Amino acid sequence: MKSLRCTLRFEEQAMHPVHRRLTRDEALVNDQLLHSHRTEDGRATLLFYVEGDQEAYADALEATDRIVEYRITPLDEETCYAYIREQSSEFDMRLQDAFQRPGLLVIPPVEFHSDGTARLTAVGEPEALQTALEDVPAAASVDIERIGEYDTPELTSGVDLTDRQYEAVVAAFDVGYYDVPRAGTVEEVGERLDCAPGTASEHLRKAERAAMGALLDRTA
Repeated sequence: MKSLRCTLRFEEQAMHPVHRRLTRDEALVNDQLLHSHRTEDGRATLLFYVEGDQEAYADALEATDRIVEYRITPLDEETCYAYIREQSSEFDMRLQDAFQRPGLLVIPPVEFHSDGTARLTAVGEPEALQTALEDVPAAASVDIERIGEYDTPELTSGVDLTDRQYEAVVAAFDVGYYDVPRAGTVEEVGERLDCAPGTASEHLRKAERAAMGALLDRTA
């Protein structure tokens, strides 16, 4: 059994309208697809975990004519679940079909980020993984980050950070934010990430909480 970790980069016209809004609205941090089901006629039922302003996310859903129905369940002021029913685009159906085939399984979440990319992990037979990569529509490109055995420690242990949280920690380390005494500022981290200091601080707090939770073997 092999595992694949990859980043998808979308052409502008292929990007989902909500994902496109994510790249333009600083109030939205990222969203993660936890579960999905699609019928033969293209109707999809989706569950997302969302980080960012919930009103801005609802506005993005309201502005998307593909959305049939949605419900938002707040977790706190900065996070929520979003239950969504929508009509899939032809591109989305082709992309889903590429990774939904016998001998292959996508491990949730699929992470959608404000830089316009999506990251996913898939496990399965080598032939199925290779075919999936070949069948990705031309409007998306694939950067392969890692291919290996499914039981690799990189996939089964460690701190569970989003890409953006990891980037924030790296930026903070580089600017001296974790030096003793502290040499860098959260403003400098925000500059590295091209985001507001408040957003950078939020990424760091969540990353630090995840790290402490892993250290203590506790969940939030």
